[in-house]
Amino acid sequence: MQDLVRSYTSNAPLIQKFILTSLGKVDIKSLNISLHKELYKTFPSLELLYKCDENFLQSSPNIYRNVIEDHYIGADRSYLVDLEKPRDAVCIGEPYISTATGYLCITVIYPVDGGFLFLDLRVRKLLERFNLIEKNDFFRWMNRISYAVMGGGLIFFGMFVVLYGFYTFATYLIGPEPLGLDTVFKPVIAMTLGLAVYDLGKTIFEHEVLPKTQHVTETFNAKTLLNFLVSIIIALFIEALLVVFKISLHDYKDLPYASTLIASLSFLLLVFAGFIYIMRKSDKQ
Repeated sequence: MQDLVRSYTSNAPLIQKFILTSLGKVDIKSLNISLHKELYKTFPSLELLYKCDENFLQSSPNIYRNVIEDHYIGADRSYLVDLEKPRDAVCIGEPYISTATGYLCITVIYPVDGGFLFLDLRVRKLLERFNLIEKNDFFRWMNRISYAVMGGGLIFFGMFVVLYGFYTFATYLIGPEPLGLDTVFKPVIAMTLGLAVYDLGKTIFEHEVLPKTQHVTETFNAKTLLNFLVSIIIALFIEALLVVFKISLHDYKDLPYASTLIASLSFLLLVFAGFIYIMRKSDKQ
């Protein structure tokens, strides 16, 4: 996403000149079926167009390439307009995430009789048209399908592990065996690991499978990694505590092994604390 914005910004004069030149070749008088067909033919990157009145209130339906939606009529679109620019000039906005399509786009505001015509152009397709980025739709879809399979698998197994934790605890309660440390700690470990795996799969789905939204724009989400590491460290500490209890009840000769495990986890926690400190320091900068 950020690469697309940088590429567009560095080539904005060329792209904007192309848009203005292409619009000059289209006879734009009123928004009708023949006009939007011609606009979609002229701009393969066009995703959406609609008309607003002089107060920038939407007066026409959302016209997509093959669909028309009329429930946006009356919406205020003034947030897309630079009010300092002349109202009779064509205005091209900065890249933003479209709430209608979920893709990075720019809005062209073209003055017409009785209002303004708004055209949303997808930035990626504009850049592909000028060969500023490679067009790899097949690889992109294969990549998305692969992430969907892997992310869906992680979500499924995360939920399965959590349900398995509840199942094992229920069997201990119903079964004839007396309650012990394993009865409590093992389901807790299972649910902690299941939560970590589920959260990882959910993040993969949000970042790589679902359409991008304005809330998911980072290429690296530190919060997800922190949540995953916290869940793993907690599960390991619970397991180490369980080992110490087992050794203290049976054979003290194996206590050094448990001490080594706890020392290793303490070192891992120290490294994790250093990672958090570095991340917060970089955020402040």
